[in-house]
Amino acid sequence: MSETIEEQFRIDLLDILSKLVGLEPDKIKNADRLREDLGLDSLQSMELLSRISDKYELDLEVEDVMNVVTVDDVIKQLAELLRSGKPG
Repeated sequence: MSETIEEQFRIDLLDILSKLVGLEPDKIKNADRLREDLGLDSLQSMELLSRISDKYELDLEVEDVMNVVTVDDVIKQLAELLRSGKPG
């Protein structure tokens, strides 16, 4: 996966996260933990999953993202799912 595509994932993710948690995108760091640092609750986590699914036309399941903890984890998982050709 090219760096440009992963950078676009990062931009899109930061935009979505900033709306969910009420922070400016430049205040969100790759190492920020979704729950502990950004304060995402269960409902916001499901909304994040839904928005990513819609944005990239993926049929994401909770199991697909069970192990994500940080912003960077989300980007890596999304890149992996798109590389694997997971259907939307």
